[in-house]
Amino acid sequence: MPVLPRDGLARDENRPALIAAGLLAAGGLAGAGWAGLAAGAAALPLGLALFAGASGLGLGLWIIRSAARAGRRLRGDLAQALRAATDPDLPLPAFAAGDLPGADGRLVVLARALAETARAAGGRGDARLAALVAALPVPLMGVGATGLVTLVNPAMAALIGAVMPGTSVYAALARESLAPLLAAAGGGMRRAGVHHVDGRLLDLTAVQLPAPAATAGWLIFADPPAGGMPVLPAAELPMALALHDLAPDLPPACDATPLDRLPVLSLDLETTGLEVTTDRMVSAGAVCMVGGRLFLADVLDMLVDPGGPVPAAATRIHGIDRAMLQGAPPPVVAVERLTALAAGRVVVGHNIGFDLAVLRAEAARAGRAVPDWLEPGGPALDTLRLAARLDPDRPELDLEAIAHRYGIAVSGRHTALGDALLTGRVFAAMIPRLAEIRGA
Repeated sequence: MPVLPRDGLARDENRPALIAAGLLAAGGLAGAGWAGLAAGAAALPLGLALFAGASGLGLGLWIIRSAARAGRRLRGDLAQALRAATDPDLPLPAFAAGDLPGADGRLVVLARALAETARAAGGRGDARLAALVAALPVPLMGVGATGLVTLVNPAMAALIGAVMPGTSVYAALARESLAPLLAAAGGGMRRAGVHHVDGRLLDLTAVQLPAPAATAGWLIFADPPAGGMPVLPAAELPMALALHDLAPDLPPACDATPLDRLPVLSLDLETTGLEVTTDRMVSAGAVCMVGGRLFLADVLDMLVDPGGPVPAAATRIHGIDRAMLQGAPPPVVAVERLTALAAGRVVVGHNIGFDLAVLRAEAARAGRAVPDWLEPGGPALDTLRLAARLDPDRPELDLEAIAHRYGIAVSGRHTALGDALLTGRVFAAMIPRLAEIRGA
């Protein structure tokens, strides 16, 4: 993202590991069910109650009925609370009760308590699944489609070191030896030597999750250690199984689509400069969303080689130099991949007009027809313009300032995927207020 303001916007004997694969797939199915639930606006408060536990079901149903009286603000807060339950980078809503009468004010207090319970439970996963995986004598790790760790048991942690869910597997295992193993595992269970970043050669096996259409990723395991491993309590086995979830297939976005069911692609580019007719793309990042939920298994994160120099001034901003682009595909490949992701979705970006203009120019340079979604007037929302509309008295319109305004943690700035994720979370935080204005 430019930093200056701009106008516009296998082996059969590994039975414990196979059992674990089934367990992890079951967890993915549960996540897929949650994704389907969250996709429907009417189901959002009920989903929040389910997160709080079976004992809260009746209470959740009462919240649904009462929310109709409390107004659109409360419904929006409940929807945001559900999204925040599984995305720690999204803030919990304020649940302001100052303008609500007695019974509705008590409803807000109750909703806040449920939201806090959901946030606390969101990172623990199913305790029974955690206990079973922790007890396995097989070093075991789940990895999402983007290389983020989703689960690691004590035996694997002892083998490769402290890798936590939500962090990159490539912080422990060398990409150049692990990536070919994962690619081969798409055709069945595969075993290979993989280098640890400390130089050790580990004998690892990978299998692609036997997943439904809504999940993606791999299970990685090793032979059981000869001396056995101590079993940690399930509470000490954090999970991030939502990192396996893919965005559900929904009807294409249209004017009547409720914001909580809106298919979205949050997009950002890094470039050699700010002139759309002459400067070139060097990286692209995007994440698929439904309403305010980001699907971190449905992302694009790629470098592209425009075939020319990268000015030092640009490198100082995004850290990408000419050497890093050697062997990367040309920019038109990013245009093609983004076009596939953008089908049926509204594109969201911060000063999105700049990014769309750069992509149009790259398509034209390659002699390709400009895709409809890139044309001016296409389905796009600009978080810069939305922020100006929502808070006209706040002059700070850079992405980081807006994120802080909504209580969103800022990380990964001036990388294409990092800025796409931050833009998506800012848009998610805006949805309750946008829904009030829209009357949806």
